[in-house]
Amino acid sequence: MILRDKILQDPLKEKTLPEFAIKLNINHFSATQFSIPDAAWLFKYVYLTQEQRRALLESNSAMEAGKRVGDALQRTYAETIYKINPLTKKVAPTTNEKITLDNSIQEQLEIFKEYQPVNDKDSDKKIKYLEEVPEIIRHADAGLTELGVASPVTCERQISIDANTLDESFLLHCSSLPIVGRIDFDFGNNNVLGKTLSKEVNPTGHHTPAFPHKIIELKTKYSRLGKVKKDGSRSFLVSAPPATPSFNHLVQCAVYGANWNFQVPVYLLYATATGYQIFDSNNCIHLTQEGMKKNLQIMMRTFIRREKILSQFQDQTRSEIIEHAIGLMDGNFDHPYAWNGMPDDLLKEAKDLWKVS
Repeated sequence: MILRDKILQDPLKEKTLPEFAIKLNINHFSATQFSIPDAAWLFKYVYLTQEQRRALLESNSAMEAGKRVGDALQRTYAETIYKINPLTKKVAPTTNEKITLDNSIQEQLEIFKEYQPVNDKDSDKKIKYLEEVPEIIRHADAGLTELGVASPVTCERQISIDANTLDESFLLHCSSLPIVGRIDFDFGNNNVLGKTLSKEVNPTGHHTPAFPHKIIELKTKYSRLGKVKKDGSRSFLVSAPPATPSFNHLVQCAVYGANWNFQVPVYLLYATATGYQIFDSNNCIHLTQEGMKKNLQIMMRTFIRREKILSQFQDQTRSEIIEHAIGLMDGNFDHPYAWNGMPDDLLKEAKDLWKVS
């Protein structure tokens, strides 16, 4: 049910938007937007509307499997899960009725079975991932257990950072649009003594709805397609937990840390069918306070650059702004993943815009 006595801070309302953002109908950035080069970002997040992205950009077996792993653990541990309210179309906190891990696994496997693969390769992956998802869930569960699950557990909390929420060191290095995100898991909003946190023990001084003990970002990795065997079946290369974390994942963690002024420890948990790996400030410099601040600054510079490109032409129409921006951005269609999964007709449309044959 919707928790009606809680007011969700909507990071996208009551925000004075620059002229270019109003004309282009964009109101925020995200870590996902940072992870792709400028041209792919312009096409996916500016040229396409949100409705078009949701309707036209295809999912895949890895994405669907990742959702199933996350949802299984949320159903097992969370007191509160933030979801889209079907009435208001806004993200709102809902009460979760917990179920056992075994029941969660079965529930999510049934959901995954309903996924329709986009092609033959994706179908092969779905078959393999149906085998791997239970093990990945159990390894992720072991990682959460090692981290020490502390009630209350909140999942998918929506956060927003901008010049008003960041400290003074970011005032001259902050994008006009807020950066939003949704946190996989945050544990506890009480201090170690079990007392409700007040401003005295909340070093940010921010009136946030909760000041958690720790933040956990969960990432999953799946076996990669190998060569076709003589019998026609597909081989797979088993994925192990990474020895070093992805920089894009670390930047995402920096956004979450920034919401509490980098005072809350952030953990990056990777789970595969063979095991799990936890990265934190003890074994990864990027998850220290200074490391997260530096990574957030890197992200900010990317977003500020994109804003400067668009703002040059904000006196013109939407289509003219996009046309001029295209002229200043290399299409980079050979990028290893930015254009992956793009339907052929959309990819052709993008190449036509950049006049690439």
